[in-house]
Amino acid sequence: MRETEKKAKEMERLRSRVCAELEQLYQNGVDLFVDNRAVRPEEAVARAVRENSPYMADYVLDSRGALTQVRFDRVTRR
Repeated sequence: MRETEKKAKEMERLRSRVCAELEQLYQNGVDLFVDNRAVRPEEAVARAVRENSPYMADYVLDSRGALTQVRFDRVTRR
């Protein structure tokens, strides 16, 4: 198997795993956002989980320490 095929398969496994994890969070009431817009797990993965992704995940907790949001925001250089 060529190296590029191996990388593509590994990236697809990662996307699948992250999508399943985000889907579980979403089903448990955790809101997901990409660039300040509410999204479903599939869209979050499609936009934010890529090789050399310019996105960073921020986990937002309530006053009791429970996870309420996962926010993917584009990281830019200044």
